[in-house]
Amino acid sequence: MAPSAKLHFHGGVYMSALPLLIFFVTATTLVILGAPAVEGMIMAAMLGLSVGMIFTHDVAAYSERIFSLMANRIATVAVVCWLWAGAFSGILASSGLVEAMVWIGYKLNLTGAGFTLVVFLSSALFAVSVGTGLGTIVGFTAVMYPAGIVLGANPAALMGAIFSGAALGDNLAPISDTTIVSAATQETDVGGVVRSRLKYVLIAAGFSAVLFLLLGSSSAAHQPGDAEKLLAETANPKGLPMLIPAAIVFIIALSGGHFLAALTAGIAAAAIIGPLFGIFELKSIFHLTAEGGVSGSAVQGAIGLLPTAILTLLLVTSIGLLQEGGFLNKLMEWLDRSIAKTERGTELSIIALITFANICVSVNTVAMVATGPMANTLRKRHDIHPHRSANLLDTVSCSFPYILPYSATIVAAAAVQQQVAARYAFVDVLSFSQEAGYFFYGIVLFPLMVIAALTGFGRKHG
Repeated sequence: MAPSAKLHFHGGVYMSALPLLIFFVTATTLVILGAPAVEGMIMAAMLGLSVGMIFTHDVAAYSERIFSLMANRIATVAVVCWLWAGAFSGILASSGLVEAMVWIGYKLNLTGAGFTLVVFLSSALFAVSVGTGLGTIVGFTAVMYPAGIVLGANPAALMGAIFSGAALGDNLAPISDTTIVSAATQETDVGGVVRSRLKYVLIAAGFSAVLFLLLGSSSAAHQPGDAEKLLAETANPKGLPMLIPAAIVFIIALSGGHFLAALTAGIAAAAIIGPLFGIFELKSIFHLTAEGGVSGSAVQGAIGLLPTAILTLLLVTSIGLLQEGGFLNKLMEWLDRSIAKTERGTELSIIALITFANICVSVNTVAMVATGPMANTLRKRHDIHPHRSANLLDTVSCSFPYILPYSATIVAAAAVQQQVAARYAFVDVLSFSQEAGYFFYGIVLFPLMVIAALTGFGRKHG
């Protein structure tokens, strides 16, 4: 029998869902209006919590529960990890690692489909290293996109390769916010999640690589000198040693070390290796400004994730109200009677929940924060391993943000293409319809997870 509600609302238990419903409606409206900014979603979450107060029987008790629900351990773990991960990725992103990846492609002397494949692999490596899909797309579009065009690559396939590599890195990187949140909401370890996710990543990456080799060439001809000049100006191996700190974090996390310890070791290694190899000065990580403040790549990286951290706390509170008001129990009872009667049905329910959230919100970490606790409740009822449910959340959430036309990644890529086109006459700004068919990794990943749920492939218990 379900426990009785701790908070009571005018209109019954279903009104406890009002704060989260208002958030989804407002966030969806922002997406439709072309403003999927985290700051706007913070206001949407605040609006939902404020309106919910009107319908509660006891405003004082409701208000106090907001404070106590924000102390949720899962949210705290995610926020702390974001700060460390943000600092680390900030250091690596500003260390010239993009230029080093360009240098690798330049030295391989590949053209057409071969170059497209290298773009996919190098952007994936970069994204795994820094843990940011959006940053990968911005950095690689600025250089690899025009270079690939003059080297005979299909422009749409080039963008597909960049998006696919970014999605792969977001999906696999131990320091990715999606990896952190998927593990935290399922109350499990990051290293185990990444190890168990590898099989899905390799399958989707394998399909993508083959498709890029088959469809990555273009018949358009350009002057080879254009590519040579462009790559010579931007390719620089100087940042390659910064792959060492990334490898340290990856190895420690995969070997079962605590995620926070892994990131701390990575930050320390970066602070040593960067100045030692002359990649950057130590003060570029952290320094005092003339205005009496502080700045640096580590500072900017950590502070840049604060809006997401604040939104996480607000959404965890909204979800907690579902539990306190009795709605979550009603929802779980309905799922148990209808869809989630079996392990397969439970996994399909988790996929449906996270898919709906990603379509409405378009920011994958926000979608996982909103649905992760419900997925955690569902998987416990059928003894599904937390690694499994975390993988369902993360893989779906690394599919939609890289294929939806209104996602922040698509908008950012279009803006960079426009900047590149202004510099190079041979570069065209592609429409979404031209690019969409080449986002192979994201396209393959979603049906792959549906098949995994239907067949039980990769299912674990515990």
